[in-house]
Amino acid sequence: FRLGKILRQVTTFFFRSVYQKPPQFHFRYRFSTTPPPPTTTTTSTPEPPASSCRDCSCGERNEDLRVVGGTETDVNAYPWTTRLIYHNSYGCGSSLINDRYVITAAHCAQGFMWFMFRVKFGEHNRCEYKKDEYPMIRYITRMYVNNFTITHLTHDLALLKLNKPVQYSHRVRPVCLPKPSHYEDSLFVGTMATVAGWGAMSEGGNWSCTLREAQLPVLSNYECKNTKYNESKIQEGHLCAGYPNTAHVDGCTGDSGGPLIAENKDHAYDLIGVVSFGYGCARKGFPGVYTRITKYLDWIKEHTDDACYLIVIGEEIEYTTDDPYLPVDTEDFTAEPDGFDNMNNERYRCNCRCGERNEAPRITDGVETAVNEFPWVARLSYFNTFYCGGTLINDRYVMTAAHCVKGLMWFIIKVTLGEHNRCNKTYKPETRFVVEVVARNFTYTTFKDDIALLKLNDWVGVGDTIKPICLPHSDEKDYVGVKAIAAGWGSTNEKGNHSCVLLDVELPVLSNKECKNTKYDSEMIDSAMLCAGFPAEGKKDTCQGDSGGPLTAEREDKRYELLGVVSWGIGCGRLGYPGVYTRVTKFLYWIRHNSRKGCFCAD
Repeated sequence: FRLGKILRQVTTFFFRSVYQKPPQFHFRYRFSTTPPPPTTTTTSTPEPPASSCRDCSCGERNEDLRVVGGTETDVNAYPWTTRLIYHNSYGCGSSLINDRYVITAAHCAQGFMWFMFRVKFGEHNRCEYKKDEYPMIRYITRMYVNNFTITHLTHDLALLKLNKPVQYSHRVRPVCLPKPSHYEDSLFVGTMATVAGWGAMSEGGNWSCTLREAQLPVLSNYECKNTKYNESKIQEGHLCAGYPNTAHVDGCTGDSGGPLIAENKDHAYDLIGVVSFGYGCARKGFPGVYTRITKYLDWIKEHTDDACYLIVIGEEIEYTTDDPYLPVDTEDFTAEPDGFDNMNNERYRCNCRCGERNEAPRITDGVETAVNEFPWVARLSYFNTFYCGGTLINDRYVMTAAHCVKGLMWFIIKVTLGEHNRCNKTYKPETRFVVEVVARNFTYTTFKDDIALLKLNDWVGVGDTIKPICLPHSDEKDYVGVKAIAAGWGSTNEKGNHSCVLLDVELPVLSNKECKNTKYDSEMIDSAMLCAGFPAEGKKDTCQGDSGGPLTAEREDKRYELLGVVSWGIGCGRLGYPGVYTRVTKFLYWIRHNSRKGCFCAD
């Protein structure tokens, strides 16, 4: 290396990646000053046979500071975000774009030995792995590096081919590649984009253990050239995003190669940029600079035509193995795929859509309830914004889903009771604040134990508009075939707004065996879960905003008891995907023990 020349370069710009250990791989000093050929390809090990396409599509989003001024993401919120490890040291981010390739910055790959790279998938906390949260690992068999030079800082893009296809799951899914038709133009100017990574939380600061995100507005290249950057540094293949006047959020060291994403018209997430370079971190006048993906779609297509792309067009999932932009007939993909992973002999199965974030569910095709028809239904707000439901079980405790409280500041949660029309500001319902949260050990990896109890700051007076639900008498009943009722203020369809009035929907309870035979991965359905819905028809279901709300059924004495807590599901009212609830009978002792300071009504 001509170290003197390189040092002069990095005193002006430093890249957002650095391999922490061993010191000799300090990334900012690893670049060659000799321009590489247009495409560099390295390979050696035999490749496994090509896989068949899985029943999935690219880019579903599942949801503090790396990313300078950002916030911690929910666990596996961005299931396409991956970490590149070189000789046991983390240095860059990357994004899964199909079953065989991740995309990253060229400066993260150029000059390195491809066979020493590992890619980690499905990771949130890189410093500590809990049970069932160990990441998936793949190695690299080939690298395609674009015509990147440190002199001009252009074409900073690379594709890494994995040693075997990835198996999609809730934790691991690809991001979508952009289609200009999703936007008024392909420049994305004014679009609110999201950057995510494990990089430094401040300039010169420590790297984040957990994945963090920040929202940034996309700037025009004209605006970017009028910042403090040298105008010649901003080229057509660059995309700038950030707040040059305030510089309160930005990417930083360690975020290189990671994704800049934007929500498209189908409510999926497209990869619009790859973290490239910047002067400092969150410095005024210096927004982050990214490689503009739309300028390289043909190059990406050319070098990944042996992979399986899955994309979303409108409401339909389209599949293609040789063209990531043009849909093909999907009839051949309705049967179980014949492809095997020769490395572990497991069938590829995946249930997902591209670019969707993992979110909580709501009521689809329900009807408005009578006013206070279900007097136990509670509404949870965070910073005065409605986000989840709950159920009053005695005069001091409300039950909800654990994922509705995980990572939140409990003292900001407000509980509203005795309400029907949440948009009617003239009616003043009962409100309480939370003074204690007791939650099970829930994780987004398995969705198990999705239940929590909220202790209220004051007891609740029981009357006509507010009454607690009954708990089941025993844990022996499975309720199969019972007509249950879910209620909530959630969205009325998968892309709709939350309801102003309380809605309810009647759903039959399925056996867990039936539920495992739907389109869900059978391993995801646990004995402590309960499924309800119409998998053969779809339409009726819970949806976003209904999480934590009740699934109840009428007993022989005409009272209602709580069977389940709205937990999760894929989409809302989709064929083959019934709603999944936490089975209350599996937690009866835990519920009564942890809510014993409240007064239960006689049941």
